[in-house]
Amino acid sequence: MYNKLIISLFAILLASNLSVAQVSYQENESNSKLMVTGTSSIHDWEMAVEDYDCLVSASANENQEISIESIKFSCLAESIKANNKIMDNKAHKALDSDNHPKISFSAGGTVSATANSVTKTKGKLQIAGKEKEVELEFTLAEAQADQFKVSGKIPVRMSDFGIEPPTAMMGTLKTGDEVIIHFDIVLQNMPTGNTK
Repeated sequence: MYNKLIISLFAILLASNLSVAQVSYQENESNSKLMVTGTSSIHDWEMAVEDYDCLVSASANENQEISIESIKFSCLAESIKANNKIMDNKAHKALDSDNHPKISFSAGGTVSATANSVTKTKGKLQIAGKEKEVELEFTLAEAQADQFKVSGKIPVRMSDFGIEPPTAMMGTLKTGDEVIIHFDIVLQNMPTGNTK
């Protein structure tokens, strides 16, 4: 009886420690960068993502190892800008931003990452109202208990999401079907009570 009681108490304490170790991290936008790049028949192009949210549930240890439980990302389609009004309007129209204002990515299932190593996971990317499973490849850096940085890229074919690549100049300029989402995001421990 005594042994069973000790084992039960140990199990409760262990579960408590594990739950405390799991922490929510959110993006630090001032130290992060998110870009979309692509090609065209005339020149390459790039657009910055100016308004987005990224929430990661993870735990860290002293060996710069991060165990990621879930990833939730979203951005406003119309926050993707190139500081060129014509290009911005064509991109937002192609993304059908009026009917589908948000782009989102979510991933579940535990994946372990170590500093300066490439880690892969899969998640669901939704663009223009269509969802597709994609592979997310990232490198972990600056891993600490209160923050870490992830860097990588995701190649995306617009046609996979029913998007017709934009054209300009009477069809002379045609954008390529594939675009690359580049991310360099610093994630920091989310303060208690923050419901962002």
